[in-house]
Formats: sequence, structure tokens, C-alpha cells
Amino acid sequence: MPDTDRLYALSSTYNHPWLSGPDGPGLLINDPVMAMRWYLTTEREENLAVTGHVSDDDGATWRPLLPRELMADAERALAAMADDGGPQARQSAGILRDALAAEAADWLDHRLRYVQPDDPTPYRPDEPSPESWRRGGQIWALALGTRPDEDVLRHLTARFTAPQREGATLLRTGAAEMLAALALAEAPAHGEAAQLLAALGLLNRMAFGFETGQLDTLAEDAQRSILDHLVTVHPATAPVAEAHPEPGHGANMAARACLRRLSLIGPAGEPRLLDDAAAALAEVVTAAEQQPGRTPAPSATAGQAPAIPGYPKHLEGDLQAAAQWRLISPAARRAAEQTMDRLIRATTVLAEATAAADVHQPFSPQQDAALLSRGSLHQDLEELTARHALLMHAGVLADAEAAAEPAKHAAVVAAAQATEVERQPGTAAEMAAARDAFMAHVNEAEDRIAKTLTEQRRLTVEALGRIFPYAVTSTGRHTVRRNLLENSGLGLDAYHQAYRAIGESARRLESAEAAYRSGTVPFGRPPVSHDDVEQARAALQRAETRFADLRISRPNTLRALRALDGAVHHRPSGSEAPAARAARIAAQSRERTAATAPAAPRTQPAAGAAEQVRQAHHSSAQQQPGVRPA
Repeated sequence: MPDTDRLYALSSTYNHPWLSGPDGPGLLINDPVMAMRWYLTTEREENLAVTGHVSDDDGATWRPLLPRELMADAERALAAMADDGGPQARQSAGILRDALAAEAADWLDHRLRYVQPDDPTPYRPDEPSPESWRRGGQIWALALGTRPDEDVLRHLTARFTAPQREGATLLRTGAAEMLAALALAEAPAHGEAAQLLAALGLLNRMAFGFETGQLDTLAEDAQRSILDHLVTVHPATAPVAEAHPEPGHGANMAARACLRRLSLIGPAGEPRLLDDAAAALAEVVTAAEQQPGRTPAPSATAGQAPAIPGYPKHLEGDLQAAAQWRLISPAARRAAEQTMDRLIRATTVLAEATAAADVHQPFSPQQDAALLSRGSLHQDLEELTARHALLMHAGVLADAEAAAEPAKHAAVVAAAQATEVERQPGTAAEMAAARDAFMAHVNEAEDRIAKTLTEQRRLTVEALGRIFPYAVTSTGRHTVRRNLLENSGLGLDAYHQAYRAIGESARRLESAEAAYRSGTVPFGRPPVSHDDVEQARAALQRAETRFADLRISRPNTLRALRALDGAVHHRPSGSEAPAARAARIAAQSRERTAATAPAAPRTQPAAGAAEQVRQAHHSSAQQQPGVRPA
């Protein structure tokens, strides 16, 4: 289904009262329909909070993803699937749309008949109250930015025994109210002060209910947008905002708090409450104006260049790290795309099998097989994502270690320039002072470089323990290494297998072309057609592509694994003596000078050169399968 380079990264965090903070499951997929269905079945008000990010350039850069944008992408994908495909594609699109509506109804039902997890007597009513219907419509519009369609309402009302005649109307009314408030938040300058205050009150009340869950952050963002404009136009706060336009000033913050209070009181509220709000605002503004302004203290490292430019580097997340590794390793990208395609097909097959089955009967063998296939492929994709994320973390460490040597050389050059003495010879004391100043600069720079590498190693080891918790022992780390190499097709025999596949595919293509040109029909076999020749040629191209990808992927993987092994087994070394460090710096300078000098021509007898050529030809012939050296 996906025809773009857009990737969706959905991560979750447990926010249950008794289990809050640990990371939950995640999904990195290139299909918006599957991503939306995963969101609807995973995100819950007080169990799992889901955070989404989307990449429009195949994982190179990321931006936050709102649920309403993901739902719009899913609907466009289903519409394109129905319009561009044949009858089978239109049928599959209809089944997937119905499955998406059913899961959306289940997601909304958890908000309508909300039960607090820490309630000692949990009770879920048989049907929602009128106020719950209206609030459910507001939550739907806040999250998904639309009104619930007929398919969602059909699945939702089918969950209740009694008919819900007014429920759908109240649901749409609540959604319309929230959509109007969100429209004012997008363009607050188009609304009157009274309209903005009413919208602020609606958004403010959304944060008081537990059934809103993590969606209250969306309401808070909309409130902030309205307040930025309302504080400058409302009669009660406009003078304060004009005198103190900085949002962080105490008087400006008091004006915003007053507007929130007025939005909850309402225009027809009691005069006593309105007077209390005005008096509280005046009191806080007076106190804030009497306090002297505070200037932030300058940081000790402000303006100081990093020891290693660009490091330590903090990756956005494990899912984003996996996508970035697939941009580096073609083999990883091919494996992920194949697994994604198989998972999307298995999910569609499961939806079709479920739609054709009787809900009152146990699962058929077809449903069981489709369910097992979908579960197995989903686990395969999770394992691939975990491997690629760890390799990206280790690859960043390898890049940091590679950038450390040029950084040390630059530090030595900078120290020499900073402590450069006059050309004429000075006294021994002056020379010793210059040498001490030079070494002080070098020591400081190398210590900062060592701290940077230590921090990057710490981030890598933390990623290892987070992604593969069982890697705390040597056996667990060996299992991780085997999965990253042998089980990923990057083992010791990978080059030989890929090169042998090229030879076998080339021989099949030659045989097919010869049989097609001659027109001979082998005994017991069908004649060779033009399609057979094209299939053989495509197989050869795939084998060559795999070999080319392997030549890029395996060295990068081994480089990342070496950095990972070094981080796991790294032990902080003791401080180096000043004399030893000075000798090491002098030796490195001589090595760089020798490396940049032109090499002298080497002469050898003609017989020796011929012998070396013959040995090189002999060894290369032995490495080629099917070729016997002369």
C-alpha cells in the first residue's frame, strides 16, 4: 500500500498509576493504516501514552505527528487503494476501513465508559450518560480533528444493549464544539474576546477529567495559542500585557491565570467570583512589579566549542535510530522493507478472514493461521527494529571515536599557536614555562575529549541495556552479537554465498538465453519463453544488488560492533604522566609528518615482480568459485 518514503514511528510509555515511566511497545512502519490501527488499539487513557513522529525523507529527519494527521493519512491511503486498484483491492480497502472504524469505536468507548484504574470498586456502566456522550465527542475531535462518521457510530452503538437515540447527536454536538474551539486556536485573531474566552473554558475543562489521558497536552497547546492573543485584547488583562509583554514575567503569568479563572466562571458567573478574580490579579501584578528582574547567570561552558564537534550525540529515539541505520546499511533497509510488506499483507489477510467469519463461532483454521502469521511477522519486525537501533547507537560511538583523533591533532595545533614563543632563543626558564603552558592546553583539550568519549560510551551501553535487557551477562551479549551478524545474513560466509549466488544466476541466465535463441525444447520441460529469460535476468540483478549491498553493510556493521564491544569492556585508564604524554604527542607529530611526505620509489628485480603478480593471480583465482588456478 505505501508508495512514498514516509515513515511512522509510534512509541509508548506506561502511565498507569502503579506502573508509570517505563517504555512500552513501539512500531516503525511505512503504512499509515496499520500505524493508525496500532495507535487505536494501544493508546489508552491511563495505561499507555503513545507519542508519534513522522519522517517525509525515509528516516533522515523527523517531526512530531498528531493523531489527526495520522488518521487523515490512513483515510487517504484507503481511498487511493480503492480508486487505483481492482475489485480485490476495493474489497480489501472496504474491509480495512470497517476494521479501522471498529477499533476507533472501541477506543472511544473507553472514554465514554471510563473506569479509573485505581478505583477500588471498578464499575463500567451498561451505557454512557448524556454528559459522557458529549464529552466523548469533544475528546474525539481533540484527538482526531473530525466528527465520528457513520461506520464508527454503528460499531459504537452496537456495543450497548439499549438503543442510543440521543447519544449520536450529543456526540456530534460535542465534536462540533471542540472543532470550533480548535479553529479559534489556529487563528485567534479571527475571534471576539467572548468567543475566545468560551473556547478557553472548554479546553480548560478538558484537562480536569482522567479519561482525557495524554490528550490533555493537545488541549494545553490550544490554550496557549488562545492565551497568547487573548491576554492582549481582553479588557481585564490588556493593560498588564502591554506593560509586561514577556510571557515569563510574573505579571503576564498572573494575567494568563486570571483569564483561565474567568473562562471557568463564565460571563454569567457570580459577581463575587469575578471581583475575586480581579482583586487576585491586581495583588499578584503589584507584587511582581515590586520584585527586581533577574538575569540568568552565565554558564561556565557558555561559548566553549565542543571537544569533538557534534558529540556527544543524543539520538531522538530507538525507532528513529533504527530508521537512520537503514539509511546507512542497504541490507538492513531491504530486510525491514520485506518484513513490513509481509506484515501488511498478513494484517490484511487477517482482517479479511475476520470479516468473513461468524462472531458467534470459534476461530476457524484460516483465522488461526492468519493470526499466528501476523503475530510472528510483528515480532520479526520488532526484533529487526531493535537490532538496527542498537547498531545505530554503536555506529554513532564509532564515528565519535574516529573523530577523536583529528580533534586531538587540532588541539595540539591550537595549543602550539596559543603558546607560540618568539623565534630568538630564550632562557631555560622561559622555554620551560612555554612548554608547561603548551602541555596545560593539550591536557585540558584531551581531558575534554576523553570525557566526551566516556559520555558517548555511556549512552551506547544504556541503549544496549534498554533494547536488550538480557545482555547484562557475557552469554547475553554473545547472543546479541550472533543475532546482529549470523542471523542477519552478515556472517563470515556472507560474501561467499552472495558471490556464489551471482555465479549461479549468471549460469541460469546464459542457459535460458541459449535455449530461447536455439528454440530447442528440453525433454520433459516446457519451452523457454521471453518471460523466463527476463525472470532470470531479474534474478541476476537481484543477486548483484545483494552483493553490492553486502559490501557496504557488513563493514559498517563490524565497525559498529567493534565500538560496542569496546564500550562494554571499557575500563577508565589512569592519568598519563606529563612526560609520557609529551613523548606521545611528539611521536604522533613525527608520524603525521612522515605520512604526508612523498614516498621514495621502490625498485625490485623483474623476476621478483613477476613472481608477485603470479602469486596475486593465483590467490584471486582461488577466491572465485568455479575457477581452478592454472
